[in-house]
Amino acid sequence: MSRTLFFFLILAVSIIALIFRVSLLSERPMHGDEAVNAVKVAELIEGGGYKYDPYEYHGPSLNYFILIGSWFFGVDSIVDLNEQFLRLLPVVFGFFLLFLVCMLRGALGRDAILFSIVLIAVSPAMVFYSRYFIHELILVFFTMTFIIGGYFYFKSPKVYWVLLVGVSLGLMHATKETFVIALGSIGLGLLLLCAQSNKKQRLDFLKRISIVHLFLALVTAAVVSIVFFSSFFSNPKGVVDSISTFSTYADRAENSIHTHPWYFYFKLLFFYSFSDGPFFSEWVVLFLSLVGIVFAFKKGGEIGDPLFIRFIAYFTISMIAVYSILPYKTPWCLLGFYCGMLLLSGVGAAQLIRLKSRALRLISIVIIFLGVLHLGQQAYYLNYKYFFDSRNPHVYGHTSLDVPKIVDKIKLMASVGSDNKPLRIQVYCPESDYWPLPWYLRGYQVEYGDAVSKDTPPAPIILIQPSMEDALMHKLYELPPPGQRELYMHLFYDVDDGTVDIMELRPSVELVGFVSRSLFEKYLQKDIKKLEGGP
Repeated sequence: MSRTLFFFLILAVSIIALIFRVSLLSERPMHGDEAVNAVKVAELIEGGGYKYDPYEYHGPSLNYFILIGSWFFGVDSIVDLNEQFLRLLPVVFGFFLLFLVCMLRGALGRDAILFSIVLIAVSPAMVFYSRYFIHELILVFFTMTFIIGGYFYFKSPKVYWVLLVGVSLGLMHATKETFVIALGSIGLGLLLLCAQSNKKQRLDFLKRISIVHLFLALVTAAVVSIVFFSSFFSNPKGVVDSISTFSTYADRAENSIHTHPWYFYFKLLFFYSFSDGPFFSEWVVLFLSLVGIVFAFKKGGEIGDPLFIRFIAYFTISMIAVYSILPYKTPWCLLGFYCGMLLLSGVGAAQLIRLKSRALRLISIVIIFLGVLHLGQQAYYLNYKYFFDSRNPHVYGHTSLDVPKIVDKIKLMASVGSDNKPLRIQVYCPESDYWPLPWYLRGYQVEYGDAVSKDTPPAPIILIQPSMEDALMHKLYELPPPGQRELYMHLFYDVDDGTVDIMELRPSVELVGFVSRSLFEKYLQKDIKKLEGGP
């Protein structure tokens, strides 16, 4: 394959990858985690600063990267934020991951790189999480820059590779606490590589490591980490918290509602079917990555750097083992090892098309072609048809499409409010389980609580979970003195058929809404005027 053809194919694949990642970014409702991240980002953008929380929300890198974007686009408040702007951040990291992989042409071989990029471009999981405003893809990106920097350092021990390694390590730490799993897997991969090498190879490996360079990399990583966790030196305690947090996450790994069996990630990626939905499987990645692992340990490989390919195999297998053993599992964590699988898949595909048997080469080409087409088809279904649906393997406690409808109804009610005052809203949910409503109700005057408050007067609009309805009726009709009680109507009352619609925050979590009779009558009057052609 000529260099010109190679770069043309990379460009074509990149365009396809970009189309998959940027199309209809705001269609999927914000997941609760995305909404939490968005509200935390808004605090920073609005000048409220940032303080690392060792118990929730993960590292600060996501917040500060969005802050940089807000400077360019003139976003300075939560009202100016929107789903598309926020999700462009993972899009950028997911898209540039393709070009990052291109840097490994010498390590994996040109054909392997091309196949890896094709698979990353259309992988349903990679596309889905490239459109998801969480930390995971940023962590994967900087894990790759760390590995790439280390590889090139061993090829040519220059200071700029040392700095890349240090900055990458610092940003891995500043992104998410689970960076220790990636770092441990990298270390284990190197140890295993040394263990199976001969004495001469081990000595050569050790000679390439400069103590001065190692110290410089660690200092660089520490500086980057301290700058981020200290909120640019305004919160020194954040640095201490970034270390103490590991006790919190160690406990959470064993005691959490997110406990799943060891095969959880494999089921999502390769054997998933729910209810009446289709069967989802990125089977071609599983097949090709296994082929890549076989060739990684086969002597006399024809492509790439055999030692590096073997290291990727060790790294990926280690990551899979750790994430499978840990009881705590959330779908997006699979990206940590899946990127390695996709690289090995590229190696496997490149080896298969080089088989000596013409018949086997032809069969391999057909399998790879059909597999890539199948990935593209699934990427379309997961991201544009089942984007909030439990039939999608990567949908996890996701926000219902009812939430945007609820917000639209509230906007209509707010438009008929009096005196141009901000509409007051009260949201009461057990254990503060009301996310992502704080994101969707931004711009309104909202009181949130995990119990119905007896101390504040009822707002014109009240949202609760059904279990709190008795407490709310007590607040509305028993606490106020006679003559000061206002009747409330169901917010989700359907005027056309006279029924009350059932609304869900997410699957199995219902919301009940109430609106004061005075506001509801104004809304009906305005609606009638519109039907009659009035203003």
